[in-house]
Amino acid sequence: MKTMRKSSGYTMVLFLAFIASVLLAGFSLYDNGTVAAERIRMQNTTDATVYSTVNVISRDMNFIAYTNRSMVANQVAIGQMVGLSSWTHMLDTAVSNLDKVMSIIGVIPVIGQALKAATTAMAKFSAMAKKVVDKSAKLGITATDILIGVLSKAQIAFQGGTVAMAMSTYNDVAKANDKDVETNLLVGGATLAKVLQSWDKNVQLNHDPKTGNKTKVKAVRERFQEFADVVQSSRDPFSQNRSYFWFKWTTLLNIIILKNKMSIQKKGGTDFMEIESAKGGGFGGAGKKLKWEWTAMDNVSIWHYAQWWGKCGKWNPIPCKKDSTNEILPVGWGAGHALADNKKFYNYSKYKPFKKKWNWNEWAWSKPPKGQYQNFHEQGHQGKLRKWEHWGDGEYAWKNKWSNGIAALTDGNNNLKNIKGLRTFFDLKSNTKKDTGPNMVALLNKKTKKIRVQETLDKTDAKYNRPDLFKIEKDGGIVNDTLYGVAKAETYFSRPRDLWKRADGYREYGNLYNPFWQTRLIDTTNKERFAAVFAANLLK
Repeated sequence: MKTMRKSSGYTMVLFLAFIASVLLAGFSLYDNGTVAAERIRMQNTTDATVYSTVNVISRDMNFIAYTNRSMVANQVAIGQMVGLSSWTHMLDTAVSNLDKVMSIIGVIPVIGQALKAATTAMAKFSAMAKKVVDKSAKLGITATDILIGVLSKAQIAFQGGTVAMAMSTYNDVAKANDKDVETNLLVGGATLAKVLQSWDKNVQLNHDPKTGNKTKVKAVRERFQEFADVVQSSRDPFSQNRSYFWFKWTTLLNIIILKNKMSIQKKGGTDFMEIESAKGGGFGGAGKKLKWEWTAMDNVSIWHYAQWWGKCGKWNPIPCKKDSTNEILPVGWGAGHALADNKKFYNYSKYKPFKKKWNWNEWAWSKPPKGQYQNFHEQGHQGKLRKWEHWGDGEYAWKNKWSNGIAALTDGNNNLKNIKGLRTFFDLKSNTKKDTGPNMVALLNKKTKKIRVQETLDKTDAKYNRPDLFKIEKDGGIVNDTLYGVAKAETYFSRPRDLWKRADGYREYGNLYNPFWQTRLIDTTNKERFAAVFAANLLK
């Protein structure tokens, strides 16, 4: 029978194998945890970088909206001053005419003399008010027109500074979040180029509007005409419509076969007019330059309405009811303008209503004088134009044709100040209804030598010396020894309905007249991810 021997040393071998496994797991867990944390940090840094950079672009979009709206408001201010001048001219002539009538009544003792003294005082006051308003309007229009030019230049200057600010933000935010991140000159330059390309795709600079058929010429003209429409629709009630009754229809005589009524009707308003410049044309599809100027008309007339029974026709013995409404006496008149092209005289009489050959819901087969279009610029409808709607809303100044004609003669030269009209401005390029603007894709990288993984400690810490047995990254590790972060952001338009709800309740799409542009992170596309991988390989 054999004797059992004692075994010794096997436990130590097993223990050493167990310790090696634990150490390998610990090194792996440490590296995986460190890399995972760095990946999260890298993505957060990339997100913050692209968001902050695109936010600079959103800020520029809002600055354009503010300045566009400011230019609109200042154009309306010019229209207000022109309209006020026209209105005071009308009031002065009305009071002056009343004073002349009172000269006849003034021969009556006491009452007549008192009325004459009152109207004489009113006439002196209205004449003085007219001079004060005209002088003040000239100064105000000059200052306002200069301010519009400053706002236009500010848009261009701010946009130029935005490019440098965006690149600076791109670098500064990345470094502020992680000083070891590399923004790389090659990738940064490509990123900037893509941002500029996206900006150019969405936004255009509009200047020098002309007639003509070239695509680019048409696109610029359309943007300017939209700007003019915004100015027109932004007019205050005083500028838009000064038509109302001074004295409503009142019966003078009313018997069975005869009715007579009388009224005193005030008509007028202020309009922003498009004209073709008299200065030169272009070649190759680019025609004459387009300009915009302010004109205003105010007049008052006495109207008479008569109704009677008369013969219906040559062979019809039954009487028919007939009536007529006519302007019988002009009371007051006035006009004013701020013209382009250094003109002084404005021919108000050319805007008399035309006779329609056909009437299709306010459309007619007829054209206005060359170079003169109706409000809101419907000239692109093959000659079918809306009836002219000038100087008043519905009840236009030219309906008082006698006083309108006198105003055209006496105040056709009341040019308060020559203006430059609409200036260079930025606007969205596309007519598509959308809420998104320029976007940007950012790519950042970080070398593993900046990350405290085991391999980095081996190379940077002389006291840290791992045997080859514990180098788990030998056949694996991080691709290209670099971590990458890819993110995308875009500008988008959103008008808050709780704070700035539209009065008409409509949804508002993206535009550069209201400053509601914001920034958001969005998903990258497969194409953009492929481009990022390609760029990453260039950085090896």
